Amino acid sequence: MIASDAPALITCPIIGGFPSNNPNHPRTLGDIVRHGIEAAGAGAAALHIHARTHDGEVTQDAAAYSEIRDAIREQAPDVILNFTTGGSVGMSEDERLGSLPAGPELGSLDCGTMNFGDAVFTNTPQFIERTAREMHERGIKPEIECFDAGMVMAGTRLVREGLVDDPPLFQLVLGVQGGAPARVDTLVHLVTLLPPGAIWAAAAIGPPHFPLMAAALAMGGHIRSGMEDVAYVARGEFATSNAQLVTRAASLCEAIGRPVATPAQARELLGL
Repeated sequence: MIASDAPALITCPIIGGFPSNNPNHPRTLGDIVRHGIEAAGAGAAALHIHARTHDGEVTQDAAAYSEIRDAIREQAPDVILNFTTGGSVGMSEDERLGSLPAGPELGSLDCGTMNFGDAVFTNTPQFIERTAREMHERGIKPEIECFDAGMVMAGTRLVREGLVDDPPLFQLVLGVQGGAPARVDTLVHLVTLLPPGAIWAAAAIGPPHFPLMAAALAMGGHIRSGMEDVAYVARGEFATSNAQLVTRAASLCEAIGRPVATPAQARELLGL
C-alpha cells in the first residue's frame, strides 16, 4: 500500500467505446483532441483514448490514433497517452491491436471475458498473452484492466510470467453490468489480490463514481474520471466536459490531502 499522502495520478477516459446519453459527450476525432487538451490542463496526467474518425465512426486504425496523438502533443506535450486495445465489442483481435503501432506510452489490456451489458466482451487467454507480448516488444506499458477478481488473477499471472515490467499497473473498473459491483468492500477485496509492488487505480461506472473515487484516494490508490465512465457531474446535471470531471477529481484529491501528480511524477511512478 502506498502512502495516503502520495501524489495521485488522475487518468481521464475521454470517450469510450459506446455512445452516451450526455449531449456534451465527445463524438469526433476533433472532439477527442479538444477534450484531451482541456483535461490535461485541468490536471489529468494521463488520457485514456478510444479513437473516432472525423465523422465520428469508431476506429482502431493507427492513422487515427497517430493524428490524435500529434494534435494533443502540440498543446499538451507532457501528458501521458493511453490507447485502448479493448476497442468496441464485436471488433476482431487484429482490429483491436491496431492502436499499438501509433506508439502510446500506455495501452489498456483487458484480462478476461465477461458479459458487458447486453453483449459479450471476449478476451481469450491466448489474446491476452498476445497483447502483452506485442506491448512488450513495442515498449508500451500495459494498463491491466480488471472488471472482477478473476481478471486481477489473470493479470497477476502475466506479471508472474514476466510479460509485464515492474511496476505493474492495474486499473480496477467497477460497476459495469456483468462485472464486480462498485462498492468499497469490493474495491478492498480486489486490492488485496494485487501482486506486491503493483500500482493501482480505480474507477466506478455511473452514480457510485465520485464516492468510490474518494475511497480509492483514501486507500492510497490512483483514480480515473471522465465521460467514458460517468455522464453526470452531480445528480441530474450532465457534465459539460471531461475537464469539468477532472477538476472535480482534483478537488477530491485536495480534500483528502493527496497532491495531484504531474505527468513527470506519473512517469516516475510508473517507470516509463
